[in-house]
Amino acid sequence: MAQKPSFVLHGRIVSMQSEDAVIEDGYLAVSNGMIAAITDDKDKLPAAFAGKKIIDTEGTIYPGLIDLHNHFVYNVLPLWVVPKKYDNRSQWPSHTEYKAGVSKPIKQALAKFSVSSKALVRYVEGKALMGGTTTGQGMRTQVKGGSKIFQGALRFSEVPGNDNLLPAGSLVPDLVVTGATAKERIDSFRNALENENRGAYFYHLSEGIDDRARQHFFNLKDNDLIQEKLVGIHSLGLHKEDLEELQAKGAKVVWSPFSNQLLYGETMDLQSLKDSGVLFSLGCDWSPSGSKNILQELKVAWHTNKEQGEVFSAFELAKAVTINGATINGWQEYLGTLEVGKMADLMVVDGTDADPYMQLIQAIEKDVALVVIDGIPRYGSSPFMKALRFDMNNKLEDFTVAGSKKAFYLYAEDSAINDIGFGQSIDTLTEIMNDLPGFVKRMEEEESSMMELGVDPVQDFTVELDNEFEIEADVFQEYERPSDAELMADPPMADSVEFDGPVVEGDAYWKRIDDQKNISKKLKTWLKECYGQA
Repeated sequence: MAQKPSFVLHGRIVSMQSEDAVIEDGYLAVSNGMIAAITDDKDKLPAAFAGKKIIDTEGTIYPGLIDLHNHFVYNVLPLWVVPKKYDNRSQWPSHTEYKAGVSKPIKQALAKFSVSSKALVRYVEGKALMGGTTTGQGMRTQVKGGSKIFQGALRFSEVPGNDNLLPAGSLVPDLVVTGATAKERIDSFRNALENENRGAYFYHLSEGIDDRARQHFFNLKDNDLIQEKLVGIHSLGLHKEDLEELQAKGAKVVWSPFSNQLLYGETMDLQSLKDSGVLFSLGCDWSPSGSKNILQELKVAWHTNKEQGEVFSAFELAKAVTINGATINGWQEYLGTLEVGKMADLMVVDGTDADPYMQLIQAIEKDVALVVIDGIPRYGSSPFMKALRFDMNNKLEDFTVAGSKKAFYLYAEDSAINDIGFGQSIDTLTEIMNDLPGFVKRMEEEESSMMELGVDPVQDFTVELDNEFEIEADVFQEYERPSDAELMADPPMADSVEFDGPVVEGDAYWKRIDDQKNISKKLKTWLKECYGQA
């Protein structure tokens, strides 16, 4: 893809530079991956755009949405009906339903074989685009024996795809500060934080509501590991003074309100978050105990905010998925707002009548009219995508959302999955997930046959799992030890698992919402209202 397109979008422009930085009737010009001009007068566009395509979006143009916490690999799985309220993250992975219906289907089937892994990566990337996401946390893959973060249509924090954007690092398991290898692990954590070639270091911090969860904050504090590049995912167990400590050291937070409430029955105290001044963004977590996309997470955040006294304005929550996310990654010079000279990551939502920030919060998938990443139209309304098509060698892929015709452009240079379409990925995954043991058996038989023929049966594309780790023995002193029965329980993988569709809809999804024990009836009602189900 040597050349990127040049085009102009006409609509309401919400730059996110300040709350009143809105052009009600504006033109935004894109060239070679960059924002080349923003004006309220078509005649003031640079001469280079004379004769270029002007797309009258009849919509509102925002910076692209940034989701800073998402285990994308799991986003083929449905919402888990959480059986009880937990106190910290060491408890729920031991539940037999979780092992059988969440962990093992991914670990033993979907991420293990090339045919399923390719479909999985294609699907979850497209699913994110449908919710307006332009940047997320990356997926690590094994491609012909080499481990690397997948690069495709989305921008990922770990592989941002531009030399001006520093990559991020991450650690999902808790840092163990006791035992024979404690010093080695602490030193490794410190080195990761102090890496000059890294923009941010994401760490699951104090995920839970009890003292054991909070202890992980003190483990960092006591070892001088609260530093500017630290980004505390969840930070649910922190008190106001802990948040103030983060802010004083320049550390940041990623808030995942839906996952917090689904698993633990509560989320962060927003007044403490605001009073501390710590910079925060939003993240979906994953579909088994979180939102399908960042637009849904925004709705949960708004409802939670309203229940806690409207601590944050709609503008401040919109910042959490745009400029805040870019700043946390260290990318604020290049992304997060719509400004001339910045990179063209943006999204368009249908309509211009509502308050621009509430419009973003209340938008649902069918309202997403266009998603542009690095100046490349990746997803949107079919007429817009066809008008903006620039690569005649690779087709657009049609898809329908709630009767609205959409289209994808998912081709990426050097991608191992360019031959897999979004619709094809849905068909493949649906078939596999309807008979997981049968799929595994077929794959194992194929591998056996190859070995008999003297052919190496190594899968050429598989997915590495960042959220599959054992709670180590020496961390149980900080976390409540699961019961022996839970630790020993080894249920078989579920025979079938419901495929999680790309948008928030369907009787099965709303039944799973209704069956949740740890979220309020008011939140359930609010979500239904947002998606026209009330």
